[in-house]
Amino acid sequence: MSSIESNERLMLIIICAIPFAALLYCGLVFAIVLTVPAVKTYPLLFGGISALLPLVTGAAIWVGPRRDINHDSVK
Repeated sequence: MSSIESNERLMLIIICAIPFAALLYCGLVFAIVLTVPAVKTYPLLFGGISALLPLVTGAAIWVGPRRDINHDSVK
Protein backbone atom coordinates (compact mmCIF):
# COMPACT_ATOMS: atom_id res chain seq x y z
CA MET A 1 0.00 0.00 0.00
CA SER A 2 1.43 3.38 -0.93
CA SER A 3 1.62 6.25 1.51
CA ILE A 4 -1.10 8.22 -0.28
CA GLU A 5 -3.60 5.40 0.17
CA SER A 6 -2.53 5.07 3.78
CA ASN A 7 -3.07 8.80 4.36
CA GLU A 8 -6.49 8.66 2.71
CA ARG A 9 -7.46 5.75 4.91
CA LEU A 10 -6.26 7.58 8.02
CA MET A 11 -8.19 10.71 7.07
CA LEU A 12 -11.34 8.68 6.47
CA ILE A 13 -11.02 7.09 9.89
CA ILE A 14 -10.45 10.50 11.50
CA ILE A 15 -13.35 12.13 9.64
CA CYS A 16 -15.71 9.36 10.76
CA ALA A 17 -14.36 8.78 14.27
CA ILE A 18 -14.21 12.31 15.65
CA PRO A 19 -17.88 13.24 15.04
CA PHE A 20 -18.98 9.83 16.36
CA ALA A 21 -16.90 10.31 19.52
CA ALA A 22 -18.39 13.79 19.97
CA LEU A 23 -21.90 12.40 19.59
CA LEU A 24 -21.19 9.74 22.20
CA TYR A 25 -19.75 12.38 24.54
CA CYS A 26 -22.85 14.58 24.17
CA GLY A 27 -25.10 11.60 24.82
CA LEU A 28 -23.12 10.74 27.93
CA VAL A 29 -23.39 14.33 29.21
CA PHE A 30 -27.17 14.39 28.60
CA ALA A 31 -27.58 11.03 30.34
CA ILE A 32 -25.62 12.28 33.35
CA VAL A 33 -27.65 15.51 33.50
CA LEU A 34 -30.91 13.57 33.45
CA THR A 35 -29.95 10.94 36.03
CA VAL A 36 -27.56 12.44 38.61
CA PRO A 37 -29.24 14.74 41.15
CA ALA A 38 -26.02 16.56 42.09
CA VAL A 39 -25.61 17.68 38.48
CA LYS A 40 -29.10 19.14 38.53
CA THR A 41 -28.16 21.08 41.66
CA TYR A 42 -24.96 22.55 40.18
CA PRO A 43 -25.57 22.80 36.42
CA LEU A 44 -23.07 25.61 35.74
CA LEU A 45 -20.24 23.74 37.42
CA PHE A 46 -20.98 20.53 35.54
CA GLY A 47 -21.45 22.42 32.28
CA GLY A 48 -18.11 24.14 32.71
CA ILE A 49 -16.34 20.89 33.46
CA SER A 50 -18.00 19.08 30.57
CA ALA A 51 -17.07 21.91 28.19
CA LEU A 52 -13.45 22.19 29.36
CA LEU A 53 -12.75 18.45 29.34
CA PRO A 54 -12.66 18.02 25.52
CA LEU A 55 -10.89 21.37 25.13
CA VAL A 56 -8.08 20.41 27.50
CA THR A 57 -7.84 16.92 26.01
CA GLY A 58 -7.56 18.29 22.48
CA ALA A 59 -4.97 20.87 23.52
CA ALA A 60 -2.91 18.20 25.29
CA ILE A 61 -2.99 15.96 22.21
CA TRP A 62 -2.11 18.87 19.93
CA VAL A 63 0.81 20.12 22.03
CA GLY A 64 1.98 16.62 22.84
CA PRO A 65 3.50 15.21 25.99
CA ARG A 66 7.15 15.87 25.05
CA ARG A 67 8.38 18.91 23.18
CA ASP A 68 12.06 18.53 22.38
CA ILE A 69 13.75 21.88 21.82
CA ASN A 70 16.33 20.35 19.48
CA HIS A 71 13.71 19.10 17.02
CA ASP A 72 11.68 22.29 16.62
CA SER A 73 11.46 23.59 13.06
CA VAL A 74 12.14 27.19 14.15
CA LYS A 75 15.69 27.69 15.42
